[in-house]
Amino acid sequence: MLVSVHSITNERTLLSPSHQILQPELRDSDSPAVTCIGALSPAEVYTVDSPLLWDKGTEWNSRADFLSDDAVIVAASLNSLGWKVGLVTNRLGDDVMGENVVRELCRLGIEGTVVLDPSIETPYEIVISDKTGGRTYIWKRQENVLLTMKESDLSVITDSKFVYADIYDWPYNAPALEQARILGIPVFFNLEDLALVDKVGLDVYSLATVAQISVTENLPIDFASNWAKEALSRGVGVVMITGGPMGVHYYSSDLCFGVSAPDITLIDSNGAGAIFASGFLSGFLRNMSPVESVKFGVAISSLSCEKIGTALPDVNKINKLFRGLKSSTI
Repeated sequence: MLVSVHSITNERTLLSPSHQILQPELRDSDSPAVTCIGALSPAEVYTVDSPLLWDKGTEWNSRADFLSDDAVIVAASLNSLGWKVGLVTNRLGDDVMGENVVRELCRLGIEGTVVLDPSIETPYEIVISDKTGGRTYIWKRQENVLLTMKESDLSVITDSKFVYADIYDWPYNAPALEQARILGIPVFFNLEDLALVDKVGLDVYSLATVAQISVTENLPIDFASNWAKEALSRGVGVVMITGGPMGVHYYSSDLCFGVSAPDITLIDSNGAGAIFASGFLSGFLRNMSPVESVKFGVAISSLSCEKIGTALPDVNKINKLFRGLKSSTI
């Protein structure tokens, strides 16, 4: 069986400085500042006015192509913020879509290795997003593709300052997370609404340095706050609760505060949680305070919802909103 291996590093081209919020010298390190671990597939998003009804048609307002899932969204966002970023991911098919994904990763300048394998089919995802903030997904993501994540080249992790992972990719990301643990690299773990934590039997307390959880119908804020305090008592360093209009609540052993979300014109909330994570990590890596790091994450994630797709918003808008956000004790 022939397998085509594409090293993103060898073919990469960096974004021009006009697309970067931070200075390009942040890329000077030989190793990625953050390595993101997770599933990869091409995707497209459509925005509509209201939730879809079964057996009914609806007109879409706008559409965009992007790379999914959260790990590559975080990687692309951090790259646009000026950081050198790595990616550990699954194989793709040796087909047109797989080639297009490799080409886009090279354009973004993300470090890592992608294997194009003729024995599998490149996964694909379609997202429908409406003005209420609701989304629905249609995807083809086969088990044999996800399993290839366990065979990924992990060398890009070695000297990273942080690792990002998402619970949706468990247990396929387990070998990479174990490598990070062995190397003593802190892990930013997005646990979504905690629904999968008990289901998959994941000991997040031993894996997560920073945990991000999301308030949903399945996870009310009171339960989330209690879980955050329990997680801190069991070894997690920081827990952040994100909740759309609620903003973000930050918990650590010596600091608890909230940053409210600003009023926005919602177009597409797809990827907002991942973009928040990239903003927070960027602030942390710049030695911003926790408050400033959360504000920066809230600013870029909020503004990202005012347009379609996962590319970062205008630099001037981000900086203006960032300066205007306030924090409060919780």
